[in-house]
Amino acid sequence: MFSICKSGVFYLRAENELAIYLESLGAVKWINDSPGLAISKYYRLPNSIMNDLQLYRKVVIASIQQVKLQKLADELDKKQRIKEMANLTIKHERLLAKVEIHNVKEFLAVGPQNSYVRLKKAGFTVNINIFWLFIAALKNKHVSLLTKNERKQALSVLNISLTNAGLKPVKEES
Repeated sequence: MFSICKSGVFYLRAENELAIYLESLGAVKWINDSPGLAISKYYRLPNSIMNDLQLYRKVVIASIQQVKLQKLADELDKKQRIKEMANLTIKHERLLAKVEIHNVKEFLAVGPQNSYVRLKKAGFTVNINIFWLFIAALKNKHVSLLTKNERKQALSVLNISLTNAGLKPVKEES
């Protein structure tokens, strides 16, 4: 939402440079008189802007672009949430957060085998199925689509990591 019209008064959404620019032209920040509404980023435009159609158009377009960019940034941030990955849910996101893995970037850096090892070392009861979910999530495919070869290679790497951490290796699947 880039604007609000209340009681015949037009308020335009603005942040950062646009907000400073509007204030320099005489725009006044909307004071929150409506509990529950997040309106701190809206500005009442002075008549000098409203009467100058070219300037009015310019600031409205700038506001719309700000909103679009913010929405895009929010969507990109959302994609950095572990729960947005294939096979994973908020349950997995919270579990990984307990071992200091808070987003997709950190999950990629740590890797599925080391994530599993961290969980085991921290005392969480995890089985091989969660490891398969991690592997499939990083391949962006459903866990049931992991091939036997992919599982065999991943299990081999996991067992090396478990052994290096002083933990018992996982038995190979039949």
